[in-house]
Amino acid sequence: MREIYTGKTKDVFLRDDGYVLLRFKDTVTGVGDTVDSGANEVIGEVAGKGRSSFNLTLRFFELLHEAGIPTHFVGIGPDVNTIIAKRARSFRLEVVCRAKAWGSFVRRYGNHVREGDPLPSLVEFTLKDDERGDPLITEDALVALDIVSREAIDYMKGTARQATALIAGHLSQRGLELIDIKYEFGEVDGRTMIIDEVSGDSMRVACQGRILLQTELAEAVLGRA
Repeated sequence: MREIYTGKTKDVFLRDDGYVLLRFKDTVTGVGDTVDSGANEVIGEVAGKGRSSFNLTLRFFELLHEAGIPTHFVGIGPDVNTIIAKRARSFRLEVVCRAKAWGSFVRRYGNHVREGDPLPSLVEFTLKDDERGDPLITEDALVALDIVSREAIDYMKGTARQATALIAGHLSQRGLELIDIKYEFGEVDGRTMIIDEVSGDSMRVACQGRILLQTELAEAVLGRA
């Protein structure tokens, strides 16, 4: 087994059987001293955060599977805080689905929207490009630059909205409010599907108006970190 990707909050290894192993880490992203899953900079570690991300990813992939939404998830890995997944060709995009205006959306459109304003499952595409700050990209540009097809764009938008409605409902049953969530899509055996993870590292969730830390989210959803 060899490491093929070192990320901010997880590492990815290629196994001898062709599957990949994702290992979740305790590192957190944020701005300054404030933890923020939507940020691009690692600001430290929180004990137990890797376990929280692992457990939440298991729960949410299970929900998606039950709803018939395909993902690359295969099963629990042999090591602590690891999952096994099918190897995918990543589109190197983040597909963001927003329930409320927050973070970078408010910074971009602050003359037109206030923090917390409702958004109708608005979907945005950003490039996974830390050097350029994960810039927004239009659907026409995605096609013109041959990053993905129009058909793939339509599928990702529809699937993101379907998955978001499912996850938001699951959270709402626990008194939690989904603010926004990001997905990564890729191609596995010619089929487009959700890849990577779905955890506190990829969403903002509020309880009584306060954004929860990843460990708090895991406890609220699962009853444990």
